Amino acid sequence: MSKEQGGKGAGEQGSRGTEVRGSRGAVRPIVVVPIGQVDESILTVIGQGLREAFGWAYVIAAALPHPDYAYDRRRGQYLVDDILAQLSRLDLDAERWLGMADLDLYTPGLNFVFGQARMGGPAAVIALPRLRQSFYGLPEDEALFHQRAVKEAVHELGHTYGLGHCRNPHCVMCFSNSLPDVDRKERNFCLSCRRRSP
Repeated sequence: MSKEQGGKGAGEQGSRGTEVRGSRGAVRPIVVVPIGQVDESILTVIGQGLREAFGWAYVIAAALPHPDYAYDRRRGQYLVDDILAQLSRLDLDAERWLGMADLDLYTPGLNFVFGQARMGGPAAVIALPRLRQSFYGLPEDEALFHQRAVKEAVHELGHTYGLGHCRNPHCVMCFSNSLPDVDRKERNFCLSCRRRSP
C-alpha cells in the first residue's frame, strides 16, 4: 500500500474533506479508505453508518493499491497487521480513517479477523468477505451484509477512541468471534460505552 491518497470523493452532505462544524466545535471528517477494489455502494453505507454512530461527517478517499505485500500464499489470506501498519502511516487530514478491504484477513493466532484497529487511533480496517452470506454458500442477503459491515466498522473505530471490548452481548463493542456474535449485537454503543465514546 502506498502513501498516495489521490483526491477524495464526495461523501454525504457534500463533505469533501473540508472542516465541518458541529456541537463539539470544528472537527475533521472520518475518511473511508478503500483498499484495492471495493464496491462503491458499501463504502457509502459504511460512511453513513459511521456518521450516525459518531456524529462526524465522512468522505470516501481514492482507493489505495491492492495490498499484494500482505498476501500469505500458504494461507491464501492477507495479514491485517501489515495492512493496518501501512494505513496508519497515511497522513490524512481526518478525525479517523477506516480502511475497507474486500479480502480475507487474518492475524497470527487467529484463523481470520473481521477487522483490526490501532487502540487510541488513528486507523482501523475491516474485512468484508466473511460478512457475506455467500461466503458460506448461502443465498446473498444484502441488507444483512450491510448491517454486519456497519457494526464491524463502528466496532473497530470504537477501538481507535480507546474503547475496549464490552461484556454486553448487544453492545457494538462486544467482541465478535463468529457471525452469530455479529448478528446478536446492535449497531449502537451500550450506555456504559456511550459515556466513554467521543
